[in-house]
Amino acid sequence: MIRLLLTLPIILTVSASFAQSPVSTIEQYNDQLPYWGVSWSPGSNAINGYYPSFYTGFVMRSQSPERIHVRTSRGNQTRVSVILDEATINDYLFDLVKRQSFYKKATSAGPFKLNPSGAKTLPQLEMFNQILESPNYAIKEFVANSDKKNAEEIYSKSLETLRALNPGRVFMLKIDLASEYARWKREMTVLGAGNPALITADAQKTIVALNSMVFGRINYTEKPSADLIAKLTQALVQAHSSDASGFTAYINAIKSATGTKYAFRVLDGGAWKPALSCTADSCVLQYPEFTAIYPTGSAMEKTKDEFGNTINSYSTPGLWQFLSRAGKHEVDNIRNEPYYGYAPKMDYEGIGNGFHNPAVRFWGPPKELKSALGIPTAHNTLWAVKRGGVSRGCLRFPLGHLWEFRQIFPVENEKMTKVMFFGNRSQDFDVYDIDGDGRPEVMGVQYMISYGLQGTSGLATREGTGMEINEGKKYEFYQDLYGARSVFGFDGGSQFSFENPTISYPSYLDLRKKSVAVRVKMQGRYKLYEQKYEREKVQFYALAGDMSPENKQLVRLMGRVRGCAPSADKAACGESAFEQESKGLLR
Repeated sequence: MIRLLLTLPIILTVSASFAQSPVSTIEQYNDQLPYWGVSWSPGSNAINGYYPSFYTGFVMRSQSPERIHVRTSRGNQTRVSVILDEATINDYLFDLVKRQSFYKKATSAGPFKLNPSGAKTLPQLEMFNQILESPNYAIKEFVANSDKKNAEEIYSKSLETLRALNPGRVFMLKIDLASEYARWKREMTVLGAGNPALITADAQKTIVALNSMVFGRINYTEKPSADLIAKLTQALVQAHSSDASGFTAYINAIKSATGTKYAFRVLDGGAWKPALSCTADSCVLQYPEFTAIYPTGSAMEKTKDEFGNTINSYSTPGLWQFLSRAGKHEVDNIRNEPYYGYAPKMDYEGIGNGFHNPAVRFWGPPKELKSALGIPTAHNTLWAVKRGGVSRGCLRFPLGHLWEFRQIFPVENEKMTKVMFFGNRSQDFDVYDIDGDGRPEVMGVQYMISYGLQGTSGLATREGTGMEINEGKKYEFYQDLYGARSVFGFDGGSQFSFENPTISYPSYLDLRKKSVAVRVKMQGRYKLYEQKYEREKVQFYALAGDMSPENKQLVRLMGRVRGCAPSADKAACGESAFEQESKGLLR
């Protein structure tokens, strides 16, 4: 059963777009794709109706785990924020061109078959290639002539293109630290009742003091050292000084808490400057940041909030690291079960909880659902994640978002294990100042699909039923998602807001413990920020035979393709690691 609770003019795509006419802009590419989810029709060489896939989108890759923030929160979404340092930006265009070159090699003379017998899929690799060759972005032309470009031109062109190909997801931040300091002083006066020693003597209050120095952008994960505690103490003691010594101590504490996190240059007005820059009368934290927000499926269990609302539950709150287990799997764990779609399952808990694909499909979507979501008429299978309780404990992503997630992370397995995952308590929101304007908001995403499962055991848990597209009943959907009583307000138009939301501060106190020791209640009303759903960019293909260990290595390799700027250190940027791995797998 499919229930279409929608307003068609809002969600309907142009069905004629599936003629797959050539694309030259990212907007045209998006118009070719389903509004939510991915679809296909399997042929004779599918594995139980499934195919492997690889990423055909345009995010950057970061080789710096400390500059990647992953957080899942109330409302069933996961935010990935990436500090865009100089190296990440400089490598961007060269990485795109390397991916195009490698994809061509893998799918022409290589083992990856793009058009499996009898299958019907969207030609997303072709559209990816068309974007790279489009005069609107001039990516290949610029890369081909990069030896004639100076450092400023490469940085500017790369950042401009990254913003153009990821609309609404790259933010040019300029955070006034004087304003942050004024806010921090007020909060610390309340936290310590005017006595700094009451803060630094308490491990939980120390975490609050450190993380709130620049709200949302410190997220301290180590046990504070004696040196850091000394700098924090000095900042707290001098916070009430009438001269500039208090602000100086505050900046020193920030630098100690963040280490190398903000130790890079940015190009501002044609001139290079430090990301954390101070003059005689001001200090700013200025840099580009990428933020993506993905709808997320959670555990089928429910829990209660402070108002008695029944809400979705997360099985793994706390602080986690992605797992690589010798003799079992790397972080890119390609499972045998077809419903995982031969896409990376990235575990963070030893019992198997991690991020993976929707793992629930719909056979034979009816005509009205295809029309509503822009699914090609020839396709008979749909994957769309449920924004709600659907798993035993894992966190589920849309397939395209899962591959994008992997593309963002470092190439090497060892570096992947250093990326931290911040799991909020089920009751706590993600309050974040996404654009650095000084006005934090509750994070969300424009996605309103829910459904049930055909059964409670076996493969019935991998087949969906009762899909609801709640575009036309957004208020009711959010009452079920967030809680109906005393949680959010609605202005009757389009704006939702949350009163005194609680937030989680996962820290070293919670490492691998399924708990969050430190929570803070924000005071005031915070608007809901809803990021536009990123349409899923993946190319389906077939490999000969079943998912043998060698085939799994080939699938895994497609998430590690890496190219870097000519001036980059090939080992540090990850290109050497990729080249070494691909030589052994693809000739």
